[in-house]
Amino acid sequence: MSNTPDNHRNAPRAATNYLARIEYRRGQLTARVIDMSMTGARLATHEQIAIGERVVLTTVRMGMRSGVVVRFNDGELGIRFTDEIAEAHEARMAAAG
Repeated sequence: MSNTPDNHRNAPRAATNYLARIEYRRGQLTARVIDMSMTGARLATHEQIAIGERVVLTTVRMGMRSGVVVRFNDGELGIRFTDEIAEAHEARMAAAG
């Protein structure tokens, strides 16, 4: 994923390559974090989680982050964070312009 203007990203994404735990309605699983920003993450997993489902993503680097699944395509899961960190970042961006 790029951060080109037509990509509609709220925050720059950093490429990563580490594991995370995803807790969701059916239990938990381990996924590889492909990239992450203040407002979301893209993960590689073969487990499909329904769009709109609430999840908790836990990583060593960022701790626990609550979110909602916004896409699943070709083994990649997109999560939009819904926690205080994401809300604060979105508020700062809206105030800036």
